[in-house]
Amino acid sequence: MPMVDAAGKPVVRRLGVKCPKLCRGAGWNPRHGTWYFQYDHADAAGARVVVSFGSLATRVEAEDQLAAVQRLLGIADELGDDPRAVAELRVQIAARVRADHKAGLGLPEFEAMRRAVLTGAPVTEHLTVGQWLTERLAGKTALSVSTRRMYASQVRTYLIPHLGRIPLDRLRVAHVTAMFDAIAQEAAAAEANNVARREADAARKAAWASGDRAAWRQAKDRLAALPAFRLPCHAATRFRLRSALRSALSAACAQQLVTINVAALAEIGSGRSPKGLVWTPERVAYWQATGNKPSPVMVWTAEQTCQFLDRAARHEWYALYLLVACTGLRRGEACGLRWIDVDLDARMISPTKQRVQNGWEVLETDLKSDASERDVGLADQVAEALRAQRDWQQDARERARSAWVETGLVFTTADGEGLHPAKVTAQFKQLAREAGLPPVRLHDLRHGAASLALAAGVDLKVVSDMLGHSGTAITRDIYTSVYDELKHAAAAAIAAAINGARATAAPPKPSRRTATTLDTAG
Repeated sequence: MPMVDAAGKPVVRRLGVKCPKLCRGAGWNPRHGTWYFQYDHADAAGARVVVSFGSLATRVEAEDQLAAVQRLLGIADELGDDPRAVAELRVQIAARVRADHKAGLGLPEFEAMRRAVLTGAPVTEHLTVGQWLTERLAGKTALSVSTRRMYASQVRTYLIPHLGRIPLDRLRVAHVTAMFDAIAQEAAAAEANNVARREADAARKAAWASGDRAAWRQAKDRLAALPAFRLPCHAATRFRLRSALRSALSAACAQQLVTINVAALAEIGSGRSPKGLVWTPERVAYWQATGNKPSPVMVWTAEQTCQFLDRAARHEWYALYLLVACTGLRRGEACGLRWIDVDLDARMISPTKQRVQNGWEVLETDLKSDASERDVGLADQVAEALRAQRDWQQDARERARSAWVETGLVFTTADGEGLHPAKVTAQFKQLAREAGLPPVRLHDLRHGAASLALAAGVDLKVVSDMLGHSGTAITRDIYTSVYDELKHAAAAAIAAAINGARATAAPPKPSRRTATTLDTAG
């Protein structure tokens, strides 16, 4: 009969080895009860260390766990001969062992614990991946504003949500692989949702144009029910994300916080940036019918670029857009161009500064890299446009009088202030729509400049220098879209070589079998 208390409730108490069901004959009953161990030690300094684990299936497992705990606590003896320091460290290791066991992490790894003790790292708590990434980013003071903003976005948006709570010394390849698998799935879902939104929006506009109010309401409701538009994390972005994580873990390896850079071992694909495609009539028709761009990077043809510039010629920022289209300058470089970096007589510019965004704030910084500081030649048309820009600015200075702000910039507002890069992009999109052109990014004018230069036969090294790249591989693999005329020229060159070889070679003699066949046919 079970024991009960005064309220009549059963009293539960641990019977331990006295439980009658634990024994079966002369041995232990393997089907009843679990094993536990307890380590209880009081040293000469009076510090008591108690560690006990339960719910172990076998006696062997309990003995193995006890031996592992004793080995971990023995790390304290490597500290030195000070009994108090050794006793304090042993207490800390025991606290860490109990905390990890309670959190379901198992026992701390021996080498990781030993490394923490020898390097003076905190023993009683884990340094998580999120804490390390945050500390690492704060310590990189030499980063440019744009690079820091990109790293901070990667840490905040992807790395911390997926990996932030994992102890740094417990991070494994499987964790990194699982993160990238999840990000890829999220990207695919975002792509599908964006396509559905474009289709619903196209149906809504078509219904409104046709006067079908019922279809318009139906398409409008369908659009409202879909999730908001999201920019998917493409393969190239995931590759850069892995590079950022690998760099942070390399620094952790250098400080002996981890022994293996698991990010370097994770397989996530090549991560190549999408190739630029030219807006051919077929691709324009596809975009008009579906609202979807064939590629994230699209490039105008020479005729389409002229169409845009004809529309932009009536805008005060025409010289800026012409400069970007003809030289491949980055947006920040064009907005940050100063008159002291322009030599109109020599038709040359040498950009040294850029205007970049930090949120909505605009900062003037040095260029992206050493290779970005280059001399760029100007066509006569571009030089004339810059002369007109200089004249316009002088007139604006006279009209503004004391309100004029002297910044020394080539492209300014009517009172001399520098242009906001986001507004330059927004105006570019507006002018492109007014010109009836398929959409491209302002940065894609840079792609177009490189591709048009190659199509005109300009050497790849010259194009690479013009764009400010550190090597021609970047220019060839990322920033060039090969126009059909280049492909036709290559095909014609191969055919010409074959025809030339055929003309110089002696005609083959017909074989006897061929001659007999011809005679029979005759």
